[in-house]
Amino acid sequence: MDYVLPNELVDGMIGAGGKKSTVSVKNLLLRGFYSGAILGLAVILALTVGLKSGQPWLGSLLFPFGFASIVLFGMELVTGNFALLPMATWAGKSTWSATFRNWGWVWLGNWIGTAVVAVLMAISLTSGGTVDPASAAEGGGMWQQVAAKIIALNKTNVVVKYENLQSMGFFLAIIRGLIANWLVCLGVTMALVSKSVPGKILACWLPITAFQSMGMEHIVVNQFLHTAGPILGSGVPFWKCIFWNFLPVTIGNIIGGMVFIGMLFYSTYRTNIENVLPSEHDDKLERELAAELGAR
Repeated sequence: MDYVLPNELVDGMIGAGGKKSTVSVKNLLLRGFYSGAILGLAVILALTVGLKSGQPWLGSLLFPFGFASIVLFGMELVTGNFALLPMATWAGKSTWSATFRNWGWVWLGNWIGTAVVAVLMAISLTSGGTVDPASAAEGGGMWQQVAAKIIALNKTNVVVKYENLQSMGFFLAIIRGLIANWLVCLGVTMALVSKSVPGKILACWLPITAFQSMGMEHIVVNQFLHTAGPILGSGVPFWKCIFWNFLPVTIGNIIGGMVFIGMLFYSTYRTNIENVLPSEHDDKLERELAAELGAR
């Protein structure tokens, strides 16, 4: 049966969150690195397709391939863990100290992945620093246009939208981060309901496309954009990227994942773990739930 029932799903998420809380720092960093790197590449794909086609929505439609691979490979994405780890803690399968440990190392691993891709893409987009991204405004090539777009997004999503509005800007970044991770965790949770590869990909695709198209704020995507921007010469100090974007967006992502997915699903579908699996031991179902939820 290509379907995991809601109560099975929630108890599986609780078990997976408990196991994630014990994953070694090495694996948290390695799996976090992959997730950050692939999302950085997905952002470049979305920007390139959007600029070439003149249809930004088309880039947003293709962007979720990075998230789909994270789901299929069971990698570590901090925004998903914002929902999973609290569920395990509420159920007594983890602790808040273990939860914060997981979030901290995965956040760092995600950023390292995005930073590596940001450096590599900065070298590529500027032909090793021999071409100024500003030339895109004068008919520069596609690579320079992508670089110029990243610079523009860095300035807009740090200075214009948030720093210039001060406390209201900080609040708006939290709200947009909340909405983004509500949709992202919805996509990941929908993917976990299916046991087939096509079902997982289809289920996660639309919510991820939605947050990207709506211009909401996802911390790992932002880690790439606002690390690449200063590297490319946006002139935005990195500390401003941290304070006016990374910090409020992370707070919003935590609320969106923990409250609107984790707490909601936990509150309505929580059952005793012994009631989840059939009375006859089912190794296949146990393995699928563990694998699908990253319980390595």
